[in-house]
Amino acid sequence: MSARLSGSLQATAEALAGGKTSSLALVEAAIARHERYGAALGAYKTWDAEKARLQARAADAAFASGAVTGPLQGIPISVKDLYGVKGWPTFAGTAKRLPTAWESEGPVIATLRRQLGVVMGKSHTVELAFGGLGVNPHWGTPSNPWDARAHRIPGGSSSGAGVSL
Repeated sequence: MSARLSGSLQATAEALAGGKTSSLALVEAAIARHERYGAALGAYKTWDAEKARLQARAADAAFASGAVTGPLQGIPISVKDLYGVKGWPTFAGTAKRLPTAWESEGPVIATLRRQLGVVMGKSHTVELAFGGLGVNPHWGTPSNPWDARAHRIPGGSSSGAGVSL
């Protein structure tokens, strides 16, 4: 099966539903891309390839049984480190891990989970998402991927999310 990480979300969802690719193939491609560029770009605060593989296998098993859970089923996704995701620490761009209550999943992540979207990791954000440049003095600033020679700011409080795409 081929795995294309480029293209529209709709085309990727259709390829998954049509059996032209698998969630695991997409996740493996995302892992390979992260291994190649992740250290230089710094998009993620936390990353877990094994968790992503497990989620991808579950999405693929659902497809194989004929279950379609929604348009995000099997899609590799980065989650901004402001949202609670069970089993993942939340820093929200601050210097220290927030209390575990911040790991409770709200409606956005609950919807993602119901649809069997695949959480690859939690992306960097500015401290408490309060800033428009993407700069974080505690964890570093992700690099804008469009200029490999100069470290350019990626912009926005969702700086890591933009770079992860």
